[in-house]
Amino acid sequence: MMQSWQSPRPKIEIARSALEKALQLAGWLVLIAMIVFISVKWGGLPQRMPTHFNLRGEPDGWGSRWTLWILPAISALLFIGLNQLSRVPHVFNYPVAITEQNAAFQYTVARQLLAWINFEITVMFAYISWTIVNAAKSGGVGGAWDILIIVGVLFVTIGIYLTRAIRGR
Repeated sequence: MMQSWQSPRPKIEIARSALEKALQLAGWLVLIAMIVFISVKWGGLPQRMPTHFNLRGEPDGWGSRWTLWILPAISALLFIGLNQLSRVPHVFNYPVAITEQNAAFQYTVARQLLAWINFEITVMFAYISWTIVNAAKSGGVGGAWDILIIVGVLFVTIGIYLTRAIRGR
């Protein structure tokens, strides 16, 4: 039974776990590395770059090299936004009813889910940036199947969360 966000839920303070802190630090490092990588490679990039790849990894969309900065910008906005969202787990949707007895567990597991997804999305954007830069410099193929694997990892992460949340009713 899904519980409505309008239902009163316990608002409790739960300290960030070591895992959440580690994932947040790793995410910041990946985000910074993405920005540094693009900055270092910038001078050697062509004005026209691939911006999209088909399932064979061949470029099928093109744009200015300035479009490459959209990836770290979106990644940073998502990263900061999900970090802020994780501070209010009582407003999330849960697959189980939240009670006084299970609130701490459910909030912790949900925050860990957000930490993992936040990190995984940041890695995905960094990988896409790396792929685009390498394809632009070599005129070669991107990594379309790799992105599908990364998206698969996101779904596995969500599946693990749902299993843990439902078992911890």
